[in-house]
Amino acid sequence: MAPLGLLFVATAAERALGGGPMAGELAEIERNLNPVHHGPILEFALGISLLAISIGIALRSRFAWLWAVTVLAVGLTLRVPPKAIDLPIALYTGGMLCALLLQRRHFAERSVATSGLFAAAVLLTFITWATAGTLRLGDQFEPPVEDLTTALYFTIVAISSVGFGDIVARGLEARLFVVLMISLGIAVGATALSSILMPLISGRMREVLGGRGFVERSNHYVIVGKSPLARNATVELEKRKQHVTLVLEEASEEEFYRHRDVVIGDPTDLSVLRAAGAGEAKGVLALSTNDGDNGFVVLGANELNASIPTVAALNDPSNEFRLKRAQPSMLLSLQALGGELLAMALTGERVDIEMLTGVLQVRGATPETAQ
Repeated sequence: MAPLGLLFVATAAERALGGGPMAGELAEIERNLNPVHHGPILEFALGISLLAISIGIALRSRFAWLWAVTVLAVGLTLRVPPKAIDLPIALYTGGMLCALLLQRRHFAERSVATSGLFAAAVLLTFITWATAGTLRLGDQFEPPVEDLTTALYFTIVAISSVGFGDIVARGLEARLFVVLMISLGIAVGATALSSILMPLISGRMREVLGGRGFVERSNHYVIVGKSPLARNATVELEKRKQHVTLVLEEASEEEFYRHRDVVIGDPTDLSVLRAAGAGEAKGVLALSTNDGDNGFVVLGANELNASIPTVAALNDPSNEFRLKRAQPSMLLSLQALGGELLAMALTGERVDIEMLTGVLQVRGATPETAQ
């Protein structure tokens, strides 16, 4: 992404400065990348946009990922079937597109600042493109568009759907360009505004509704249950700067839940787990006092995304094998863990991470163990 952006910026600079030692070579490469030429203004804007996207990709921004996938997909379709000179570029673009799609789970940052930055960059790039195109086709308008100020004025009027009618497209190319400008302008404007306003509205709803408003949930932990273990796990994860979504069967007026992200519903229902973002979570912790519910929560989480770590609390040792059949990543029995730690402390044995991992790690029941 960044090399393409640098290429367009360098080409625009060479042309704007009236040529240079690399002007011919850069222009030839740029013509292969961008068969429809709109001048150095568009080239510079496109280059800056690609560089901004590459920075967003490095920051793992979800908005930058979405925009990069869109740009690459559109660029790839323009080269189907590819010419001989376009084949390396088509392969490079297709490879980047596949890599972004395969790594989509790693782009989960949705901060208001990051989304707002790239939304503004995309919107400004589009306005620059539309203004440059209007100026280039200026003689096909009535009256003719001959300066940058008039071109910018027409662009804003067109994409805002105001349509004063003082400037009208007469030529066929100009009319097609205006149709494309308006169509893309609505899509780009709506996307940019939603990426900025939705997080703000969501935050306000959470504040008003006590943490139960609309929230985009991903890259977080889902904790099911109202047990003391569930509360302590929530507090400890929050101390480590981790976002936690709590799933409660019934609403609670307790202060502990007032300003936290809470989903109300039957935790054994797959739609409730989906609403809590279990499929996009870092881990699902079934910590209720009912072993049966914990098993069903683990089964539901595995159905949504089998690669997500799951933890099940075991309250009754007689249910151990049944709970293991749900195949949680970890089975937590406070009785067993407490007894192990107490015995080690009394005999002077050393307590370490490997020992704790050995006590907690569970691979699930097998037919052999059942016998």
